[in-house]
Amino acid sequence: LDTPWHPRTMDSLDMAQCVNGGIEPLASGALTTPIIVATGIIGIVFSIFLLRQVASVLLDVTSAPGATRTADSAEQNTKLVELYRAITVGASAFLNAEYKLCALFVAVVSVGITLLISWATKDPATGEWAWTSGLISALSFFVGAVTSMVSGFIGMRVAVFSNARCTVGACDPSKGWTRSFNTAFRAGGVMGFSLTGIAILALYILLAILRTAFPDSDEGYKQLMDVVAGFGLGGSSIAMFGRVGGGIYTKAADVGADLAGKVVENLPEDDPHNPGTIADNVGDNVGDVA
Repeated sequence: LDTPWHPRTMDSLDMAQCVNGGIEPLASGALTTPIIVATGIIGIVFSIFLLRQVASVLLDVTSAPGATRTADSAEQNTKLVELYRAITVGASAFLNAEYKLCALFVAVVSVGITLLISWATKDPATGEWAWTSGLISALSFFVGAVTSMVSGFIGMRVAVFSNARCTVGACDPSKGWTRSFNTAFRAGGVMGFSLTGIAILALYILLAILRTAFPDSDEGYKQLMDVVAGFGLGGSSIAMFGRVGGGIYTKAADVGADLAGKVVENLPEDDPHNPGTIADNVGDNVGDVA
């Protein structure tokens, strides 16, 4: 008990086991590519399957078993389709405006990343800027941003596409909650699985291409992981734009709808005759999707 304690230094093997939890790598990496690619494809194919299930719900409140067609139901269908089209147009306009700004942001930040990383990783002996690292980091940022924009576009379109169909499911006189929930859950799965599948494929293809620019060594792989970190930065930046932009948009529309609609024009809450209500619903979709 009186023997003094001396910390044991960790060698490279101990360090590797500490990092990866002692998990032994496969003896052969031949299965790595097929497994990763198959996983991404399965996610995309399953999202298409879920989308087909959502699309199978007709925009007709009397399409549920046990529902009867009346004069009121015909009027309800007309209003349902009218609101659905209005929100779809508003969502498309919002995405076009937002993604134009996002494209400008990506272009400016890509240039900044190239310059800053090239300068920060320059050769200390010669002072030569590391343009390769800077350009590859900017490319990773660009790919991540595009992947996020594609995922956001899919999610926004699916959200708007499924909203009216959730309403139809809720009109079922016997299983309204079940049909509405299943439609909403499947619509959310479309974005979840498609986003995951697209991100896996995009990131793996990016890694497979960029690894040829670095030496096949521990230092080379470390440099590869450093530049590929830009992929996450690009995806997070666009997601931030969607979340913050959508939140500001919907809150401004909500307040404007209340002030101009309820106070000035004496319209009820969420009256479809108030354009601000449509904008509010568009912003809700953007914020929730982001």
